[in-house]
Amino acid sequence: MNKFTRERFKTGEEYSRALFFLSPFIFLFSVSLFQVLNLTLFQGNKYQTIAESNRIYQKPINPVRGFIYDRKGTLLVENIVQRDLYVTPAYIEDYPTTLLQLSNLLNVPYELLEENFARSKKKINKFDSFPLVKALNEEQIAKAKVNLDLIPGIEVKATLKRYALHKETLAHILGYVGDISSDEIKRDKLLVELQNTQIGKTGIEKEYDLILRGKPGIQTQERDVKGKLVRVLDTQGAEDGQDIFLTIDQKLQDHLFKLFENRRGALVALEPKTGLVRALISSPSFNPNILNSIVDVDEVESLFSNKESPIFNRAISGQYPPASTLKPFVGLAAIENKVISWDKKIKDDGKFYVEGDPRPYRGWKENGHGRVDMRKAIAESSDVYFYTIAFDLTLSGIRPMLDSFGFGRKTGLTDFEANGLLPDKKWKLGYKGDFWFKGDTINLGIGQGYILATPIQLAMAYSGLANRGVIYQPQLIQPEDEASYKPKKLAEIKLSDTNSWEKMERALIDVISARNGTAHKVFDTNSAVIAGKTGTAQIKSILPGKEYDAIRENPALRDHALFVGYGPVKDPKLVVAVIIENGESGSEVAAPIVKSAINFYTRVSNAE
Repeated sequence: MNKFTRERFKTGEEYSRALFFLSPFIFLFSVSLFQVLNLTLFQGNKYQTIAESNRIYQKPINPVRGFIYDRKGTLLVENIVQRDLYVTPAYIEDYPTTLLQLSNLLNVPYELLEENFARSKKKINKFDSFPLVKALNEEQIAKAKVNLDLIPGIEVKATLKRYALHKETLAHILGYVGDISSDEIKRDKLLVELQNTQIGKTGIEKEYDLILRGKPGIQTQERDVKGKLVRVLDTQGAEDGQDIFLTIDQKLQDHLFKLFENRRGALVALEPKTGLVRALISSPSFNPNILNSIVDVDEVESLFSNKESPIFNRAISGQYPPASTLKPFVGLAAIENKVISWDKKIKDDGKFYVEGDPRPYRGWKENGHGRVDMRKAIAESSDVYFYTIAFDLTLSGIRPMLDSFGFGRKTGLTDFEANGLLPDKKWKLGYKGDFWFKGDTINLGIGQGYILATPIQLAMAYSGLANRGVIYQPQLIQPEDEASYKPKKLAEIKLSDTNSWEKMERALIDVISARNGTAHKVFDTNSAVIAGKTGTAQIKSILPGKEYDAIRENPALRDHALFVGYGPVKDPKLVVAVIIENGESGSEVAAPIVKSAINFYTRVSNAE
């Protein structure tokens, strides 16, 4: 082997040795180079998106909820500013520690914070924020702001809280708002974009929620690793909700609400010629602001567990025996079916017997009212007279007249009304498993038994009497131009003799104006002339020989007191239906409220 060959061999051997020792480093370099190329070129878009999602945040902009006014432009519901503590789960690594810090800082029970956090976290994306503590006081706001940089994922936001200015007075009309539940989102997917917006739960707030709430906007923000705002990148503004004007007269509503004096019951006052509702009361009531921004959970639980049912709207959903307020309609049915004439008299000795039944059907006056015709029977509320004509009419003669006046079905004022109950043979067989008896018809003749009516139904039925058979659709939204407003006709009852309307009205005037009228106690020569009818709804049957005084020892078993009336008779401005639960006497407690309502509203109308 020559020298050249030896040198060449030696060089190749050294190269192989070097390559052997360098190969691991070459492999690691190749892998690293491939990974860099993979991350930057092949999957660059994917990882850039992930990085952006950690710092780019789309914050929903909640619209301003529309205001609510009364018919004259008096503000009823507005939005006031409150400050809430918001958290964003994505920036909280150890939520028990964070919640403990906030509990100590804000003096809020840890268990409450934990419950709010767990409940809200389930409903949102981890990069979305939600209110953990609402309505911070000044001390809490100051402490939270000082510690914003020390506790990642929290911030104090100014939000708008729904506020009802008249509190209990209009609660059942206006309703309240609340957070969106998971069930509501399931029913309406559009609510997903309104996560931190409150929606209507009852009343006008619920029925006109789509109009009031508006449409949300979006703000694109850049945030740092702790979730703190760096800058705003883009803003698409929200579309605020529309304002609503109600038919309610706030001054009349306030005046009448005070007259209830915390008694259970309801009132509906409306214009018979238009169907526009001017007052609607359910008592006891509640402060909707407690529910508009729930701060005290115990207070809310106490409200919903209250045995007096302050949340329940008795004016549209309360179902009561109409009692003697039904007698004018039964009387018209008897006249139309020629069962009796206006002048024919029946002897009322306090008892009515059905052949084959030894049990007497008693009247409210022990010895009866003597000989009575229709006018006297209405004025004095003779039960025996109406037992007699109901027996002769039978169910098939009574029911069509009651149906034509709207008993047993919703009036259409709201979607949340009760139907009431206008019973028939089929209903009794299906719900009671029993046949319809003559006694059922007799009880129906005086508004007792199975029949049930809501206060709004009674008001509508009496508007038909005031309008000589025409009933207009009730309305809670004020027309833009009331002077040119044309109400929708809901029903028109035609009688074979149109004079019957005036004759029945004279009888209803006698209820107050005549000395023998059941509501003569409220008669006043200086007041408007009112036509109306008292009612005493028995809620517990009294067995023969058992005195009512023993029953009334339990206030919950006392009769309901009713009065429905309209006036002034020559030009009816208002129809008012009042029910006082366990009030016993319609003339004592219900009639004075109706009289006050009509007089108050007439003065206001004349002044305008």
